[in-house]
Amino acid sequence: MKLKHPCVGLLQDSNWWGKAHEMLILKKVLERMPSVHFYWAGDGSLRERVLSELNKYDNFHWLGRLQYPDKVREYLSEIDVYALVTGMDLASLSLKEAQLMKKPVVATNIGGNPEMMVDGKTGFLVEKDNPEHLIEKLTLLLEDKKLGQKMGDDGHKFVEETFNLEVVAKNFIKIAKSYLK
Repeated sequence: MKLKHPCVGLLQDSNWWGKAHEMLILKKVLERMPSVHFYWAGDGSLRERVLSELNKYDNFHWLGRLQYPDKVREYLSEIDVYALVTGMDLASLSLKEAQLMKKPVVATNIGGNPEMMVDGKTGFLVEKDNPEHLIEKLTLLLEDKKLGQKMGDDGHKFVEETFNLEVVAKNFIKIAKSYLK
């Protein structure tokens, strides 16, 4: 996979309008950041609706659904910044995977996203429907390579320490014991 740089990767499906419509704020982002390439890997029943709006931009590229895990890992290893631009999400696996690949992340501040990362340390949370905030944080990470690398390293450490099997099992046992009292 040969991606043009600088680039931002998005890895999400478009099956629910509540999730997919937030991607349309990328129109303003694509206009304001014409030298940055945005790669969307994903599919879904609303794909054509999203593509009809975003394919107009030369710096937007749709990759389709990628084979998991090999092609997804290859894709995540090549991007500069990972963005999760969604209107709703419970606990995004892709947000954790991007951090495991040492990528700084920018995600909408909804659902479980605040628990999947550390705002200001592993990346940035941005407000839903706020393209200006998204542009600000993406620009910062793309221009300040040292910050992006530090956040990527911190994200890897955060996911390893927070979501490893031993920690999850201990937390589960602790919760289960609290109900047995």
